[in-house]
Amino acid sequence: MSTCSRTARSVCLNPDTDSTTESLTGAGQATGSKTSTLTLTPRTENKTMKFTLTAMIAASTLLLPSIDATAATKTSASKSRTQNASAARKDTRKNNRRATVAAVTSSPSSSSKVANPTPTDCDLDNNRWVDVNDIMTLLPLLGSPCNDSDCHGDINKDAQINVNDLMVLIANYGSPAPPSESDLAETVLSGATLMLQHRYVQDASPFHNLGVRNNAVCVSAYGFLVSNTGTPEGMEKVLNHTSDEIADYLRYYANFYGIDTNTDGTVILDIEGHDFSPRMWGRYLDSAHEKYNPEMLDRILDAYILRIQVARDVFPNAKLGLYEITTPHPFGNSQIEGQVRRMRGYEYAAAYGILEGLDFACPVIYMPWGNQDVKHHKIADYTALGIETSRSLLRQDGTPVEIMPMISMTVFNGSSAHHGEVAPLEDVSLQINVMRDLGVEDFLIWNGTENLYNVNDDLYNLDYMVVDRLAELLDYLSNNSVTG
Repeated sequence: MSTCSRTARSVCLNPDTDSTTESLTGAGQATGSKTSTLTLTPRTENKTMKFTLTAMIAASTLLLPSIDATAATKTSASKSRTQNASAARKDTRKNNRRATVAAVTSSPSSSSKVANPTPTDCDLDNNRWVDVNDIMTLLPLLGSPCNDSDCHGDINKDAQINVNDLMVLIANYGSPAPPSESDLAETVLSGATLMLQHRYVQDASPFHNLGVRNNAVCVSAYGFLVSNTGTPEGMEKVLNHTSDEIADYLRYYANFYGIDTNTDGTVILDIEGHDFSPRMWGRYLDSAHEKYNPEMLDRILDAYILRIQVARDVFPNAKLGLYEITTPHPFGNSQIEGQVRRMRGYEYAAAYGILEGLDFACPVIYMPWGNQDVKHHKIADYTALGIETSRSLLRQDGTPVEIMPMISMTVFNGSSAHHGEVAPLEDVSLQINVMRDLGVEDFLIWNGTENLYNVNDDLYNLDYMVVDRLAELLDYLSNNSVTG
């Protein structure tokens, strides 16, 4: 059975069957969400080969006539040189000198060219992939005048739209194309990054206009071959996977969802499962708890560390963060028994080495309460507790770990009367202001897809987009002062 963690109406891979499913499972720690699955056909691993073949066929429609014309010209020129060898050599030397002068005086500066255009430069239709649509966009532009620095189709920025641009596009064919941040605005939301499950947004420009990045992606547990941990058999299977098995599947997962393994953005390892998630580790150390089993916790931590190492190999340039380090108790009380137990597990894991391969820990402080809940007034305390507990964790050399908090625009708490509802702007603004008062500059806003999550409206409201809610949040933050 596929696990599609914290994602609703999203296509998921099934590590046990190599099929894909559409899951309607609620997000994060939500409970009571309805579920169903729909088997889909997985993307084949020969995608790049097929893409390249398609690209070459499309390009040949342009290049072959040019090759024929060039061959005919060469034949004619050869006959002419045979008849006028001496004169031709003299004319060639003269023409070469003229051509050199013309090139020096009329060519654009070589410094204006892009030495190594990226897939993003080749993504002419902004769909996050270099594909046949980009070729079809470029072909009609070939030979068009290019009179400004932002000339659509001039991929290598040499002030010309020609076959060189087509060759660059073909060389990048089939590659994911992460968005450029050159248009990122400075706003009161600067420092926020929207993070979806498995994927990036289709067009980052509207988010950049709000000051919000989209250079982060959340990789689900099954991307690391973690599923069915609620059964002894499933847990053993997870604990016994090899690094090669995990790496092969993680690369397949990244290819399926279009995640560039060379990304220098943020990759969050959303590794969680029943009796496996970080917030549950403390139970294995509590002799009064039915799950008490320190040896099992060591095995679980070894499984996590192995997956962190694999993630570093698969995403060598990415900034890696681990989900749920920490998750505070929703009461916002550091002395409550459940919070004390959680911290015991987190501190043990830090001493064991769980933080060593990470760039930062990710305190998950999803909105816990709505305005009709008795604990609604605890949102600020809960948020601060998540920040402070994560900052208290130390690496094995005694240095504190950097943090990247994760918040949501939906209430995720099965104990809340508002579970699954869109969180009020005032409450989200309060969390952001609490984080900034504590010196947090960068944070993640999680949502499964580009549609705003709402459990009580068939999971995702297809008419309410995340970008629209972020625009409302920006307006609210700009015009209101919210404190706890």
